[in-house]
Amino acid sequence: MKSFLKNNKFFLVGLLVLFWVVWINIFPRGYVFGGGDTTQILEAKDSFLKMFFNLNGSAGFFYYPFYLLGKIGISDTTQLSFYLGFIIFGAYISFGIFSRLFFRSSDSGAAIVSLFYSLNLYTLFLFTGNWGYSYFPSLYVFLPILVGLFLKFLKTNEILYGITFCIALFFSSSGFGNPAFAFSFIILLALMTLFSVILKITELNKKLVLNVIFVVILSFLASSFWLLPVISQIKSGVESLASSEILEFDYIIRSGSSSIYNILALIHPSENYFPMNFFYKNFDFTKKLFILISFIPILIICFGTFLSKNFKNKKIFFLFMLLLVAFVMLVSKIRPPFEVINNYTYHIYGFQTLRGFDKTAIYIPFFISLLTLVVLEEVKNKKWVYIFLIIALFVPLPFFIGKIQQNAGYRVSSDNDYKKAKMSFLIKVPEEYYKIRGLVNGDKEKSFIATLPVTYNDGSGISYYPKWNLYGADITYYLYDKEFISANRSFFPDWNFAEKFNDDYSGQYDWIVRLLGLMNSKYIIFHKDAPGDSVNQSEFKMRILERKGLIRNLEENSYFILYEISDDYFFSYISWQKEDIDIEPRPVSIDRNFEKLKGLTEQADFQEINPKKYIVNYKDNDFSKSIVLAEKFDPLWKAYYITDTGRETEINDHFVARGYANGWNVENGHGIKQILIEYYPSRLMKRGILISSATILFLVVYVLKYYYDRRNKS
Repeated sequence: MKSFLKNNKFFLVGLLVLFWVVWINIFPRGYVFGGGDTTQILEAKDSFLKMFFNLNGSAGFFYYPFYLLGKIGISDTTQLSFYLGFIIFGAYISFGIFSRLFFRSSDSGAAIVSLFYSLNLYTLFLFTGNWGYSYFPSLYVFLPILVGLFLKFLKTNEILYGITFCIALFFSSSGFGNPAFAFSFIILLALMTLFSVILKITELNKKLVLNVIFVVILSFLASSFWLLPVISQIKSGVESLASSEILEFDYIIRSGSSSIYNILALIHPSENYFPMNFFYKNFDFTKKLFILISFIPILIICFGTFLSKNFKNKKIFFLFMLLLVAFVMLVSKIRPPFEVINNYTYHIYGFQTLRGFDKTAIYIPFFISLLTLVVLEEVKNKKWVYIFLIIALFVPLPFFIGKIQQNAGYRVSSDNDYKKAKMSFLIKVPEEYYKIRGLVNGDKEKSFIATLPVTYNDGSGISYYPKWNLYGADITYYLYDKEFISANRSFFPDWNFAEKFNDDYSGQYDWIVRLLGLMNSKYIIFHKDAPGDSVNQSEFKMRILERKGLIRNLEENSYFILYEISDDYFFSYISWQKEDIDIEPRPVSIDRNFEKLKGLTEQADFQEINPKKYIVNYKDNDFSKSIVLAEKFDPLWKAYYITDTGRETEINDHFVARGYANGWNVENGHGIKQILIEYYPSRLMKRGILISSATILFLVVYVLKYYYDRRNKS
């Protein structure tokens, strides 16, 4: 123990620094992270399965620990500190392992550069921006280990390193919950392999080619549990990005570009982040100093470039210099001097997924940290390098001062704290939302909860509740075991029913209840905490519907009204339909066809296996002409006949029912016992779990046997 402490004293000091960062940034009791594209999962102990199936298991490794924390009574607020600790401690240890694995660095060198990798302006951006509770940064944590093992594999051509890489890839899979990160990582590995051959770090021969192919196959098998579902969704996902009506692609890659100076200094292209947005007004005169010292690591690398011909690891140095240049190009997007090549690159099929800053910028801190470590290990006079690196460690100042979301989040005004700001990522969900959980979750009938009124209608699903500062994905979604039909999403092509309801002054508002009932909504949460103009446009209409008996007021408070839709208007989640009637996205079409459709529909007898799989007992009668699933139409929803012998046959006649839902025309025939309805990516996920589990078991046994045999020989 004494020897261990002596040999690792600086690395242990680094751990103490990280403990300080977590402690000084303890989040305020009762607050959670909400806003932007990602929100914290409330009540993770109850929400894990919901998230697991909605994400097809891709982020299971990330969310499961929070499920366990919830089970043992750790509050949602405290879980934010666990998340902060996971990212910064994980990144620190991961880079430390990389440095010992590959360079056999000194304790002090490994510690100080690992600290820089853990605490820099990029990781500060994760916690002061809208990634505050996302599984994507878990790739950042595992990146040094993954790159180190793959580089060892290329350099030595030993399959053991390739197998260990596959195991690490399996455990880092949460970072690929967004396939764009997987795509950018594939680009990284491909370029690393190419540059390693060019620089003669590895010899291109038959053995290397076969080993690389073998590792690629093993990587695919180990990652099957998330890859198989994603592959089935890739085509439509890429095409929707290329032709998105929400985000104009060419505009995004131009406006989302970053200058080379900012990239190399790890400064976010938006001026909303530190140090460009300098939160400490009393010391505003130091802003330029912080910007200046953010260039220290890249200046150290430039200094090392002049000495690199004498480096022992000069090939590794130039390998990552080339990778740095390649990814600086990708991050800069349409920006001189890369505008011509990137204008072509980003229009190649698949590259549309890399439109966001973080999809490629996530690798820049690692390249800079690694190159800095090489220089530190190679130069003779290390004292000045250490001094400058220690200075550089203070660039992400909010980490060390504390309250990174309370007063350093980019949504928080520099003159106010999070409680006074008009908008913040730290929010306190009103207790009223929790109080109706028993009522809503106690109803076990399969149904949706609709939300009204429209608050931010750009099709992205963003909600805005200024009364308690929420602007982003609706965090209350996690409190209930029912899915939402959000007022801010479009379920019908080019038509948003909630926006139409807001703008409708015809005096005839029954159509909204008919429509929501048709969409299997049993409950409506009418948000009185929405922007005032939206509430004023629609609340009186809800009162009219309430007086007419179409909806029943179950709970009302200053934040919302919970309504229950009359049974006369409610359609089952899965139903038999005698005849298809197309519902056009117009109130008049809904009013005209509702009663007729009601008469042609009969509730199906079905069993929910999981949120993405249902078994329907077949009924051979007049109504069994077609079967309708009240989910937004998606060709990846599949239906299958199940015969008395258990044989499955896909029902190919899949159509858009009721203007938005999934319908299948059923051929009446003998021997049909049941109909299986399943979301195809979930079926692939289950197959992938079996493949991944078997692969990882095999790989782990192989590694254990290797070390056992090696120990016996020694």
